[in-house]
Amino acid sequence: MANGIDWFRWHHGSVNDPKFGLVAKKARARVGDVIAVWALILEQASASTERGLYGSVDCDATDFLLGADEGTTARILEAMQGRSLVDGERVTRWEERQPKRERVDTTAAERKRAQRERDSANDGDMSVVTPSHATSHQDTPREEKSREELKTPHTPQGGQPVEKIGKPKAAVSLQTFLADCRSTGAKPIPDDDPVFAYADKVKLPADFLSLQWREFKDRYQAPDSKRYKAWRTVFLKSVKANWFKLWFVGADGNYALTTVGQQAQRMHAEAA
Repeated sequence: MANGIDWFRWHHGSVNDPKFGLVAKKARARVGDVIAVWALILEQASASTERGLYGSVDCDATDFLLGADEGTTARILEAMQGRSLVDGERVTRWEERQPKRERVDTTAAERKRAQRERDSANDGDMSVVTPSHATSHQDTPREEKSREELKTPHTPQGGQPVEKIGKPKAAVSLQTFLADCRSTGAKPIPDDDPVFAYADKVKLPADFLSLQWREFKDRYQAPDSKRYKAWRTVFLKSVKANWFKLWFVGADGNYALTTVGQQAQRMHAEAA
């Protein structure tokens, strides 16, 4: 149960939604299996500490529960990615599907009381009052004040407006990121990248990690793929959550490729 919430919204018409039929056709699965996997994903996303993040799915166990052929759940997840129902390990548009406005915030009163206590304590010692706190009682609401400060640069006495120091890093495509690496001579995934330490810690085989990188590049260099500011971080997340469902851990504790992983291995072997 996440943050005291033990339910999630299920919309009318979901069972008859044609996109589940399209997913079933693509995955060569029954529509009922697709809906069951969708319900499983929503339940995991709802129970997650960060709601909307469903994490990894035990495809083999789900296949067993559904009475489906091996690899069915993995194909369903892959088809859901293609239909933009999920994005990596997250349910797409979770916030729209599960709006917060109908949830009762039982902590609001407690937060307000704590804020009043902090304000009361700070009033006795002016040295701890920050400039933003000192001006918070002016007529201009804080939100409007923030917008004004963003639009108008601060001008010191007798001087010119202060220039903004730097600007946020823009999200770029994977192609652009790889091109930048080539131009600077940097490795896309350097030897000291945290992904290698993580792989060693969980004993993920090096060839599985390499297969994940090849599949990662193949998927994210497709037309209209997503853009990110930190591609190395995104790759690390893809490995941790096994986004592409390329492997699983068997009963003996050893890693093995799923059907999806074996297909990817063959595809990249032929392309090499």
